[in-house]
Amino acid sequence: MSVSYNGASPGKERPASLFRLTRSGESGQGGRFCRPRRNAMRYRILILLTALLALGTFAHGQDVSWLAECGLKTFREINRTGKWSGKQSPDCRVNTSVERRSSGVFVTTWVTADAGEGWVRTAFSAAMDQTEISGKSSLARAGRDIQQRARHLQRCLDSINSVNDPLDCRDYATKSYAVDEESGTENRRLVWLDDDGRHTVVEYAFGSSSATPTPPVDLFSGYYLPPNITIDLHQRR
Repeated sequence: MSVSYNGASPGKERPASLFRLTRSGESGQGGRFCRPRRNAMRYRILILLTALLALGTFAHGQDVSWLAECGLKTFREINRTGKWSGKQSPDCRVNTSVERRSSGVFVTTWVTADAGEGWVRTAFSAAMDQTEISGKSSLARAGRDIQQRARHLQRCLDSINSVNDPLDCRDYATKSYAVDEESGTENRRLVWLDDDGRHTVVEYAFGSSSATPTPPVDLFSGYYLPPNITIDLHQRR
C-alpha cells in the first residue's frame, strides 16, 4: 500500500522533479525547429501533472469541505420536505447516512476510491439540532459553522498525511488485520476538534485487502433513518 500516515505526502515531490526535467530538457535545444518538440513535451508533462494531482487527491482522501457541502444539502432537504429522500444531487456522488439522536440529526457522507491494490475512504459526520434544521436563518448559520469546521479539519488531515502531525485537532488511529480469506490490513484515523463545539468528525481510512470496505459504522451510534421517513423536527427523542 503506497499510502501512509507517516512520511511525505505521495505525489507532492513528483511535480517539482517533472519541472526540473522540463527545464533540463529544454536547455541546449536552440532554434525554431525544436519548438514543436518542446511544446509536445510540455503538453505531455501537463497531462502527467494532472494525473498525479488526481492520484494525490484519492491517496490523501476526498476534500472534506466537499463532503460537508454534500451533507448540508441533505440537511437543507430535510428543512424543505421534512424527510430525507435517500438521493443526492449529481455533483454529490457520495454515500449518505442520516441518524436521529436525542441531541439532533446527524448526517454522514463518505466516498471510497481505489488506490493501487487497495482502497481509500474519507467520511465526514456533522450534527444539527432539530431547531436549527427547522428554521432558514438558523440552518444557514449552522451550515456556515459546519463548513468552517470542515476546513479546519481538512488542514489537520493534510498535516497528518504530510508529517503525521494533527496540529490542534484530536485524532485516534487504529490498525487491524484481516484473518479470513480476504487478507490485508485496514488503517483508520478519526480526527475531530477538541473545543466542546458542534459534532464534526472526519474518518480517514485505507486498506490493502481486496474486500469491499464497510461503511464507517463507528460513526453511527443513533437511530438510522431509512429514506422517505418523515422527520418530526419538533419532537425530542
